[in-house]
Amino acid sequence: MTGVALLATALAPDAARAHMTRQAVGTVACAGSQTVAYSPGLTTRSQEVTIHGTSTLTRCASSSDPSITAARSSFHASGRFSCVSGKYSGTRKVSWNNGRTSTMSFNSVVSVNAGQSVVAIKGTVTDGEFSGQKWSAAFTMFTSRPQSCTTREGLPTAAGQLLLTVGSVVPDLSALDPTRPTRH
Repeated sequence: MTGVALLATALAPDAARAHMTRQAVGTVACAGSQTVAYSPGLTTRSQEVTIHGTSTLTRCASSSDPSITAARSSFHASGRFSCVSGKYSGTRKVSWNNGRTSTMSFNSVVSVNAGQSVVAIKGTVTDGEFSGQKWSAAFTMFTSRPQSCTTREGLPTAAGQLLLTVGSVVPDLSALDPTRPTRH
């Protein structure tokens, strides 16, 4: 747990302490890179696409397992989308540097932000390390050939930055709010 979470847990009533401990258990945040391949290639019009991708997460920090500092992952997904919009879902397998693995299901939404395609990803860890935890990620697609989106063949691959979070790295301090009614 972080120092803030430890201090808050010590000062909180029992119900709040239990809530905060549950929120802080099993968390990790990572940054790295991701490469994806699209079949068929992405174009400016929405179509059914299959995706295969790999990522290397070199900067990880975990509140529940300080030995986690890196990971590699691969994923498979499918959906209806284009270079600039759409949705897809799939499964990701993460191999942590501590020798453990996580299997994650997810849904994604593609949108354009500041001229770049951004994929917002949300899901649940279904097996292995962090099982049962929610997770999210953001993938900013960089392409060396953006004009490929306007061709008949489309964009076959993309690479970019991936930010991935499992659980809540910042504890939920709303449990300490004295104006909130306590749920039993």
